[in-house]
Amino acid sequence: MHLHRFIGSFDLSKNEVEIINPENINQIKGVLRMKKGDVIILSNGKGSSAEVTIDSISPDKIVCIVNKTPTRNTLTETGRKVDLYLAILKKENFELAVQKAVECGVSTITPVITERTIKTGLNIARLEKIILEASEQCGQDIVPTLSPILKFSDALTNSSNAGEKIIFHLVEKPYTPNKKAKNISIFIGPEGGFTDKEISLAEKSGYKVASLGPLTLRGETAAIIATYRVVQGI
Repeated sequence: MHLHRFIGSFDLSKNEVEIINPENINQIKGVLRMKKGDVIILSNGKGSSAEVTIDSISPDKIVCIVNKTPTRNTLTETGRKVDLYLAILKKENFELAVQKAVECGVSTITPVITERTIKTGLNIARLEKIILEASEQCGQDIVPTLSPILKFSDALTNSSNAGEKIIFHLVEKPYTPNKKAKNISIFIGPEGGFTDKEISLAEKSGYKVASLGPLTLRGETAAIIATYRVVQGI
């Protein structure tokens, strides 16, 4: 049976847990029309979750009783930590890429300004909400982090400690997974792709240049496919 999941600042160490976030309350009461006795999952967004039963519902609070001892889960079953450095795309495209990357198991998302980036403004609050809702939808107990916007060169420096570093570009060499790597940074370019100068700089920074195939993919499509393949090691 599918149980609805809600992520918030819940203290799962107690037998009784209160839900006071208005959005959660509205979702449970108004949208899902849940009632006393219904079972849901609460997560603190940091790796712990618990199955609980709704005990009482009031206009400003929902009280739940913990059924099962809280469990800790990793972000992905593979145990890989994948950091996505994504060139800022048009609003709808960037939001789609972020949503699906979360569902694919990404750990962090860093918006990047490249030479061919056209739009640089982002609605951070909306993106964080998209990340939270995507985490709830796909059953993750660790909410991926949305990092501050970085320029391309700064992003390369920021990711220098990764065990494996890949920049995806339209080249002949296809991507082959390193199944032993556990901490991986990947770069996805904007509309028009990375410039030769950026690719050269990435290679000097220890990045492997790899392709997702012979077709020219949109930025958001490349982000989704790359994240899934790297997380799963396929």
